[in-house]
Amino acid sequence: MKRFGLFISLVLVATFMASGAFAADVIKMKLANAGPADPNDRTVIAVEVFKNYVETKTQGKVKIDVFHASQLGNEKEILEGLKMGTIELGTITTGPIPTLFKPIMVFDIPYLFPNKYVAWNVLDGEFGQELMEEMYKVTGIKCLAISENGYRHFFTGKKQIKSPADMKGLKLRTMENPAHMKLVEALGASPTPIAFGELYMALEQGVVDGAECPITLINNMKFYEVQKYVVLDGHLYNPLIMFINGKLWEKLPEDIKQALFEGAQLFKITQRALTERQVQTGIENLKKHGMTIYVPTPQEAKEFRDLSQPAVLEYVKAEVGEEWVEKVMEAVKDAEEDEKEMLE
Repeated sequence: MKRFGLFISLVLVATFMASGAFAADVIKMKLANAGPADPNDRTVIAVEVFKNYVETKTQGKVKIDVFHASQLGNEKEILEGLKMGTIELGTITTGPIPTLFKPIMVFDIPYLFPNKYVAWNVLDGEFGQELMEEMYKVTGIKCLAISENGYRHFFTGKKQIKSPADMKGLKLRTMENPAHMKLVEALGASPTPIAFGELYMALEQGVVDGAECPITLINNMKFYEVQKYVVLDGHLYNPLIMFINGKLWEKLPEDIKQALFEGAQLFKITQRALTERQVQTGIENLKKHGMTIYVPTPQEAKEFRDLSQPAVLEYVKAEVGEEWVEKVMEAVKDAEEDEKEMLE
């Protein structure tokens, strides 16, 4: 009887193994995102699309566990985890990347992309591919897709900014990023680094006259309660990149790689679209809360760019080398020409 029971057990084990039910047949991956865990958040929704697509496409061979709201660490820690392999997948902005790969600093050049068509053209084209391939070689972290965190804009409490002339004498909060600080200095204001978690109180108490960040963050942090004006100058365009650990990638079979790549493209498309929707609804929400939104004229936009770009360009060239700067500027020029042809 015992032998019969053992025989039945072995048959059951063999059946489970043949059906792929054993966990050993499932590739488990952790995906880290430092952004909010709000179910309505653009990145949360886009990550869900990615996860569902990959798990379905691979018929359950891949299982992705998602961790939002910095559960696996802040962006710098996520980047380190991606390099070491303790985190398999991650979505991060370019902020912490220069610690491992300085050429990414080309995205700190102010007023680099005049619009999103040009930005997407550059990021999805030869330049974006070459930059990410070089990062893969240097860091062992592979890019699956480049999406966006959006444009950054200035907002103030007592004075509406319409042109650089309006920025003279203002104290504006920036990140502790030399390129960002040089940008604000070149426009005539005083850059004042303050921890983001302390910014609301600093604005409320008048420690600074204003700050800069994407529209979505102005809404999420309710800065409209303590500020009155926004200028849609779009001084910086901030990518959001989905990465995978390179060593894991190299070990994966081709069908799994294809599913991850395809899923990442869906992530990119979804996140970009939802970002724009969130920006447009966000602008309307800021208006409802009493904020005045100003769009610079073409001449004013040129003044912002002409004053700030040269100073930051010199700094970025010194940090990453002239070659990468020349390549990105050429790619932007080509994308602008492409846009003009589309309009003819």
